[in-house]
Amino acid sequence: MRGKWLIPILVVLISPIATIGQTGGDWKNATLVEVSHVNEWCRHCPDWNQTLYSFKLDDGTVYVGRTHTALDISVNGQTPLRFEKDGHVGDHLYIRDDAGKERKLTVTQKKAAKQ
Repeated sequence: MRGKWLIPILVVLISPIATIGQTGGDWKNATLVEVSHVNEWCRHCPDWNQTLYSFKLDDGTVYVGRTHTALDISVNGQTPLRFEKDGHVGDHLYIRDDAGKERKLTVTQKKAAKQ
């Protein structure tokens, strides 16, 4: 009889832990407006080749994100974008590529909307 309560108790205890690693946040519509390549040193890895992606939000704000891998995303194409503040390493962008896979980029620049 003791075993029948074990599963409900475990579900209650584990469910908050399962939500910790999930990415939430406010997804916004963005347009990829520019892709550029740079060959400069990165303190986190030995790869010098980096790609910068500039995303423009509907309100005119532009975020520039850096990654070492090429993303499957079309220039002038729409994509969902989420900004995440990280006090230790830096800020991050999460986007969904054309295949629907979530990708993480390091924010290198934020440009305010032109007025």
